[in-house]
Amino acid sequence: MRIAGGEWKGRSLKVPAGDAVRPTQDRVRGALFSMLQFELQGAAVLDLFAGSGSVGLEALSRGASRATFVELAPRHAACLQANIAMVGAEARCTVVKADVYAWLATAAGGFDVAYADPPYELGAEKGYARVLALLAARDVVKAGGLFIAEMKGRQSPDASPLWDLVRDRVYGQTRLAVYRRKLPLPNTDAV
Repeated sequence: MRIAGGEWKGRSLKVPAGDAVRPTQDRVRGALFSMLQFELQGAAVLDLFAGSGSVGLEALSRGASRATFVELAPRHAACLQANIAMVGAEARCTVVKADVYAWLATAAGGFDVAYADPPYELGAEKGYARVLALLAARDVVKAGGLFIAEMKGRQSPDASPLWDLVRDRVYGQTRLAVYRRKLPLPNTDAV
């Protein structure tokens, strides 16, 4: 797998051996970064279920200022750290070795963009409603920021009163649901 654009275009990334990691396909990643092209400059990016870190590293390559990767599996986290070192991005990256759901329950943030690509079975079982609620309630993603969920093509995106579903695209067996966090309503009591 290679970084497709930006500063590190063409650099190869390691992928953990076995089938536990399913890297985002080149076509899907290309579509994702086409959608994000005006959102990344200087952005803080959160890559959940990071695996090899391909999405977060691609975001950094294309202009994001920093990335935080959350990955539970030690072998995957080691591969991710090797990829970060390979592109020389240690100063711009944080790797959190934790269960994503537990980490979100205590996380703070101020991220501009968050991306989640859990194993498809886990994403189908748990859905994304709880993740959307935690990202907003704890201000992990700023108001106006984006959350992208990668899931099986036949899974329907969850609705949330705190988020607008702004894009919903299917690419073969993969669906990308792109949400924008709603801005708070203006306080009319102060007038």
